[in-house]
Amino acid sequence: MKKVLFLNPYDDPRDGGGAEVIMCRLAESFARRGLEAVVLSTWAGAGFQRIARNGVRIIRAGIRNVYWPNIKVRQRSAKRMLFHLLDSYNPFMQPILRQVLQAEKPDVVEIHNLSCWSAAAWGTIAGMKIPSVQVLHDNYVICPKTTMHKNGANCKGQCTSCRFLRLTHRRLSSHVSAVVGVSRFVLDRHLGLGYFTDVPIRRAIHNVCDPGQLGIGASLSSARTGKDKNVRIGFIGRVEAVKGIELLLESFVRLEIPNVELSIAGGGETEYVKRLRFRFQSERIRFLGRVRPRDFYPDVDIVAVPSLWPDTYPTVVTEALAFGKPVIGSRRGGIPEIIRHGDNGLLFEPDNAGELSSALVKLTEDAELRDAMGRAARASVERFLDHDAWVSTHLALCREVARG
Repeated sequence: MKKVLFLNPYDDPRDGGGAEVIMCRLAESFARRGLEAVVLSTWAGAGFQRIARNGVRIIRAGIRNVYWPNIKVRQRSAKRMLFHLLDSYNPFMQPILRQVLQAEKPDVVEIHNLSCWSAAAWGTIAGMKIPSVQVLHDNYVICPKTTMHKNGANCKGQCTSCRFLRLTHRRLSSHVSAVVGVSRFVLDRHLGLGYFTDVPIRRAIHNVCDPGQLGIGASLSSARTGKDKNVRIGFIGRVEAVKGIELLLESFVRLEIPNVELSIAGGGETEYVKRLRFRFQSERIRFLGRVRPRDFYPDVDIVAVPSLWPDTYPTVVTEALAFGKPVIGSRRGGIPEIIRHGDNGLLFEPDNAGELSSALVKLTEDAELRDAMGRAARASVERFLDHDAWVSTHLALCREVARG
């Protein structure tokens, strides 16, 4: 195997998010190991745009849909529906994909997100006799919104609109050579709904953190230094309802423990964040905006991940544990695959009233427990920091499917 082509709607994490970070790290790591790594993404312009970044060639293809769906611009609901209808099976993007595959002749295509390319891409790649690996970062293959969360509740199955918009995905998913879930949860959810059932290779490969990028040294104390002795709870990530931010704020304001603060890092829709700031005005609550993880984690004592939706594999859990911070996380999605309840953190059920508040009280009041969990946190996450082993696992899988 000499060349791998990575397929995704975006090549820049600033246009996407976690999936783009993971894909870029893999492509750059493959290139450093002597392989030719090519990323095929989309852009808002017409035709092709070619650039290079960190040893990876990037080909951007002009989107052929009603708009280019980067996260910076929120479209009206009617336009979003038109996008998703076409994005279910988009024949207009297939000549572009076919043209690039014919020119590049990759040994394997590793697909990270189908948005913009649609399920038709599976058939196009298979029709050209090129093996492929589908990496499931989220629920996009079974839910256009990716969250499997509707009207304030988690979906137990697919709703009518999701079943309709994902009919072709179920049928065409058998065309890939291998499917990888970034958590066992997300893989099993797709298999349980009848997707990828005929795919011979089905594996869970957990994402890892890069210690170098996070600024984590070989030894790390979980204790926060400085004159400020207040216990500080931290939240970092997208500030939106499904992330459980309101549940966290409501639970926090009910705490009657002195010297406890809450720091919220991350961006969200402007009006929503404004409403939260107004509703939860307190000297003990700080909205920090976007903060680098390497600057955020050393400044908190506990990290809360109160997701309401079944978060497939939130990287913040791994990052927090890597910094030696105990995590209070919801018992949903892929979160329980990382948090060991009572050892490196605490799990709670968001629907059970008071469970989050009880967990916050338990860790903020008991310094010894907090320190013990902080030590266990770093020890428990070592395998999620082995970046080289993670790259080797993906590389071995690509070689396996390339051999046929």
